[in-house]
Amino acid sequence: MVDDNEIMRVVIPALLESYGIQVITASNARAGFELIKQHSVNLLISDITMPGESGYCLIEKIRSLKLLEKRDIPAIALTGNIFNQVRLKALKAGFQIYMEKPFEPEQLIKEVAKLLELPVNTVRLNLAANPA
Repeated sequence: MVDDNEIMRVVIPALLESYGIQVITASNARAGFELIKQHSVNLLISDITMPGESGYCLIEKIRSLKLLEKRDIPAIALTGNIFNQVRLKALKAGFQIYMEKPFEPEQLIKEVAKLLELPVNTVRLNLAANPA
C-alpha cells in the first residue's frame, strides 16, 4: 500500500489485516517501487496524487518490469480527485480498479477480494463477522 498520507497508511492496513491480508506500506512511489522489486506482492493499492512521483509513475514503472509476476500484479488506484479524466488516466496507466476517497471500507474489501480472486462467499462471511 503506497500513500503519502500517514492516516491512510494506518487505516487501510488495519482494515485489510483484520481479514488476514498481510500489508506492507510505503510513503511514496519510489519506496513503493523498491518494495515491489524486493518482495512478493499480490496486490498494489496506491494513491494517485503524491509529492514527487505520482501513482501513475509508479504503476507505469511496475508495468515495465521484466518479471511477469511483478509486472502483472493487480492494482487499485485511490484518490481524492473526483474528475472523470483522472479515473480514465488511472485505468489507462494500468490500474484495474479506481476508487475515490473517502470510500466505504466494505467496498475496498470487495475490490481487494475480486482482484485477489477470493471467493465472494468468504468475503461476505468475513464482512458479516468484521463489520467496518
